[in-house]
Amino acid sequence: MKPPLPKTILIMEDDTGLLTTLETTLEMSGYEVRTCGDAEEGLKLAEAFKPTLVVCDVHLDLGDGRAVLARLRENETLRDCQFVLMTGDWVGASQRASVDIGADGYLAKPFSIAEFLACVEARFEQANL
Repeated sequence: MKPPLPKTILIMEDDTGLLTTLETTLEMSGYEVRTCGDAEEGLKLAEAFKPTLVVCDVHLDLGDGRAVLARLRENETLRDCQFVLMTGDWVGASQRASVDIGADGYLAKPFSIAEFLACVEARFEQANL
């Protein structure tokens, strides 16, 4: 059996209210969290922090969540991290499309905190198989 993964999460979201809520929720649940609001900063943070899970909005300042995913999958050190795309976009951002480009999970906004935590926990469970 594999040892449990470190509970490290990077959230990339440009809505500061949502970002703060998600960060607080995860920290209260025992996760180590880093946050940012734009793609470029997120990629730098990912390289330094080496998160087990990245939760990323599709639309970010200075970039796009799909491009972030592509860059992480090209990075030998980060390619295996779990990745969840989240969006309020209903056109061209389906769960199937997200999985097709390599995301491990998908969250449609608006979502509840319970849905968010269930998604995060599922990603850690899946990664430990």
